[in-house]
Amino acid sequence: MRKDPDFRLFAYLVIALGVMLSFVTAVVPHYTAGHTLLLGVAFAGLLPYVVYGLFSDLVRGWWLLITGVLIFGVDLGVKIPERFLHYDGYASGVIYYAPFISTLAAIVLLGIGARMEKRWQGEVVTSKDSN
Repeated sequence: MRKDPDFRLFAYLVIALGVMLSFVTAVVPHYTAGHTLLLGVAFAGLLPYVVYGLFSDLVRGWWLLITGVLIFGVDLGVKIPERFLHYDGYASGVIYYAPFISTLAAIVLLGIGARMEKRWQGEVVTSKDSN
């Protein structure tokens, strides 16, 4: 049996920072009301972190760390320019589909990590077990 470090505390930090970043991105200036909360942007931004949180109990090793860094790095790389540097009302649509792409990447990476952890723990995963 292989012993990997437990990165769940890091995962919780990534989730908390991602939720805050999604909220800040979803609150946009409005000309008559001060600020407006765009629910579509908020829900799309929260999706990768919800999936990451679901997997955080299954995957505890380096796969959790790598996926968290990837999700948060891509999120920062998309949301900082879209919201703070070139805000145009999210007309390009990147703010909507980039979280879905990072969610799919997270599912693949964390799925591989969960499968690898089963092998490391001595539970051999075969095609019969996965059906």
